[in-house]
Amino acid sequence: MHDQSHAAARPLDRDVRPTEVLDRATAVLVAQAAGDALGVPYEFARPPGAAELPEMRGGGLGPYAPGEWSDDTQMSVCVAWVAALGGGLASEEELDDVAARFEAWRTGGATDVGTQTAAVLGSAARRAGRPAERLRAAAAELHATTGRTAGNGALMRTGVVGLVGLDDRWATARAARAVAELTHPDPLAGDACVLWSEAIRVAVTEARLDVRAGLDLLPPERRAAWSGWVDDAERPEPATDLTGNGFTVTALQAAWHAITVQPPLPDGVAFPGQVHLPLALAAAVRIGQDTDTVAAIAGALLGARYGTAAVPATWAAAVHGWPGMRARRLGALARVTAQGGPGVPGTPGQQVCPLCGTRERLVERYPDHVCSWCAHGVTDRAGRPVRLFNASMSGGFTAQYEDGTTAADEVLAGRVWVDGVELHAQEARFGGTVVVLPAGTVADPTAVRP
Repeated sequence: MHDQSHAAARPLDRDVRPTEVLDRATAVLVAQAAGDALGVPYEFARPPGAAELPEMRGGGLGPYAPGEWSDDTQMSVCVAWVAALGGGLASEEELDDVAARFEAWRTGGATDVGTQTAAVLGSAARRAGRPAERLRAAAAELHATTGRTAGNGALMRTGVVGLVGLDDRWATARAARAVAELTHPDPLAGDACVLWSEAIRVAVTEARLDVRAGLDLLPPERRAAWSGWVDDAERPEPATDLTGNGFTVTALQAAWHAITVQPPLPDGVAFPGQVHLPLALAAAVRIGQDTDTVAAIAGALLGARYGTAAVPATWAAAVHGWPGMRARRLGALARVTAQGGPGVPGTPGQQVCPLCGTRERLVERYPDHVCSWCAHGVTDRAGRPVRLFNASMSGGFTAQYEDGTTAADEVLAGRVWVDGVELHAQEARFGGTVVVLPAGTVADPTAVRP
């Protein structure tokens, strides 16, 4: 499926990306986490039937709390912390950092670990040398012994890699293969990550779905095979048994099948992503077997295509997981990665969100305003989410809780919080309410930044 329903691509500024591009980047990890948590209860268990909708009810192999993500997103966070520093995952030092984070995750927070990844990390821990070298050596030994290192564990974590080089498809491909090869040396695993990362880059920058966009980034001798596998995935009844999705090729096929084989959306749907994304993630879970992984893979690409508005609000509010994160922080890591690292306050012509480091065009009237994504996460003093609305053409605002009741008086007076940081809501502009740091306040951005 080639999604051609996109507007003409806008030029990308390396420092300040268009809002719609940043929003789609934000949704890569948020929608991945939603797919992950949606698939958790059904992993290697009975999947929901054709007439059933999957639910984020927890359980699974963890067992997990409702809305909690699994190792798919946990390992993606390890990659994202490094990617958000802005180096593009192009150096051995960055790969060492990723590898070290994988090892620290295994011993300090992993709720479940895939068989192949566990074998590689366990073997690497008994070796000497730099982290990336140890992981690659352990992975190579496993491949030499078993000949089977093309599991889906590299593909499941590659979504954020698609954001490290939005202007450079070859850099994206190199990073995708390098991160994959830390634990999965089989060339097919690297190929799958190249294809999916490039598809995510294209979806974020051009708002279209095209998993074939990266075929020319693969070695020539494997392009025809991959083209055939993609063709098969797009059939209503693929020849491949998609339940064999522990294999990286089949996992990619299963995710792409769930995305592409959908009934046509009715004419006049204003926001097709709000229909397509939930339907496709439900289809991914219904395939069965490694349900959280297939839905996580699909979710990353769907988020890249449609942005944050396509993720149901109840899902975005529910998702959480290691290391004590929720959707807003995931989105911030993805967004900052897409911008090549956190912004530097004082850069001419730029506004840098004091909470997450997102760069925006400077609005001189509001030099301390937080970005719209962080402002969307405001709460009252007790942590109850509040929604801010324009109240009049004169620039005032009002606030409500999610149940529609009026917010507390101090919120109406402008006092709001994000992750415990007190902020001030003031006049409304451009259809939204400006949220700024109170005078004399210095935010601690470490809650969001890497």
